[in-house]
Amino acid sequence: MELESPPAPLGPLAPEAGRQAPLAPVSRGPTEPLPLGAFPHDPSFPQLARASDAVQMLGIFREHLRPAAGRAVEIVDCAPFRFRCRQSETRCVLQYTLRLKEPGTGRRWDQWVTGLIYAEPGEAERMWRKLREGEPGPEIPEPWGALEPVGFVPGLDMVVEVFPYDRRLPQLGRVMNGVVRSLSPLLLERLGPGRWQAGEPAIAPSRYRTELGAVLRVAVPAREEGSGRRETPGCYVKVYRNERGRETFELLRAWAEGARPGRRPYALVRPLTYLEEHRALVLEEAPGSSLRDLLLEARDPVAAMRTVARAVAAFHEDDLEVSRRYSLEEHREDLRRAAALVLWACPEKRAKFGGVAAVVEHALEDVAPAPIHRDLTPEHVFLAGNHVTFVDADSIALGDPLRDPALLLAHIAGRVGLDALSTDQARAVAVAFGQEYLRQVPASWRKRFRLHCAGAFIEVAAGIMRSQGPGWRERVGEVASSARHALVGEFG
Repeated sequence: MELESPPAPLGPLAPEAGRQAPLAPVSRGPTEPLPLGAFPHDPSFPQLARASDAVQMLGIFREHLRPAAGRAVEIVDCAPFRFRCRQSETRCVLQYTLRLKEPGTGRRWDQWVTGLIYAEPGEAERMWRKLREGEPGPEIPEPWGALEPVGFVPGLDMVVEVFPYDRRLPQLGRVMNGVVRSLSPLLLERLGPGRWQAGEPAIAPSRYRTELGAVLRVAVPAREEGSGRRETPGCYVKVYRNERGRETFELLRAWAEGARPGRRPYALVRPLTYLEEHRALVLEEAPGSSLRDLLLEARDPVAAMRTVARAVAAFHEDDLEVSRRYSLEEHREDLRRAAALVLWACPEKRAKFGGVAAVVEHALEDVAPAPIHRDLTPEHVFLAGNHVTFVDADSIALGDPLRDPALLLAHIAGRVGLDALSTDQARAVAVAFGQEYLRQVPASWRKRFRLHCAGAFIEVAAGIMRSQGPGWRERVGEVASSARHALVGEFG
């Protein structure tokens, strides 16, 4: 089976270096300004300052991550790409992308690794020893087994897990190491009549959240014996920690069975099967291009956003059977967490930002629930002409429908994953979307929409901090300040 490395933007490749000096604690005076990208001091996790520094972590990983037996590999670059901090009092989860090089062949690829740091001294080492006793390596596919699957960094009190090893997703290695082959007949069926012969499946990890789930894209090269015609059908495999995948499968299957051509101006991505033993959901590829790609290509973005707005409004008016509920209190709690994270990461924003968060939380109110996506971003909306498909349906629930358009608007206006757009371009596209959505729904929703947009900017700002992109502190400040503008109606 052919495996591809996950795409991840990295900076210039760094030269090889020798062993690093022992780690020493880092302290910073209370009045000394924080450098761009630095974390404020956290007494529970004093090692965060170093763990969030890509240059220092490059040397640390070089010293403490060992090549697997019989492998020669060099770590040439390191980039943090997702952190979960202050969601737990006992530990932080820090994800990085390493650029690896095989000296013998010159091959380079990206490798995800995760650092787990603990507040309790000695806990990381105890966890590391426990994981090593479980012999984590045998199920890891060979192309991804260049490094030992578990490592330990004493100076940071950090356990390191090397993808696809994940102690809470133990089936992930098995899925990547052969389970996907069982999908070939399923994909060949979609090609229609003929004597189709499948080649070796190619699998490319496209998304990974440590301990929560992973998304793999699978493509099967196929040839029809009679005509020589070649096709490459594909699908996505989502691997879950819990039974959420089965719930999503049942919801999507029920929607697909009730769908009739022309009845709805939107679609949900269609499920193919659910692999019970592996807690893995297999999904069709959505037709067309993602909204993110369309916006970056600048192919009539305003028209595309108006089409999406009408589809979102239609989704909210549908009679989709949903058992989950996203309550007002859950919404408020998510907002509190996001605001607290932003204020911790950017304390200089407290005066302007804290009051907006408090106003939004207080003013949100209970309304008649409707189906909502809850994670509506430009990556989760696909367009093929005027046909709109929503993907990543794991969070669909009944709740306040205004959360969806507000979140999508905030992602676009905040240029999340849309750096090629200017601030003015992003704002214009976002406003066009908001205006078209409001034309489709009751006029009384407009005032609440402002509140939801302000709250969405706060949540997006927190997401930028977690994603650890270049200049994240500056970007968090910019997006958080948009919450004030949204509250007075500048976005709809």
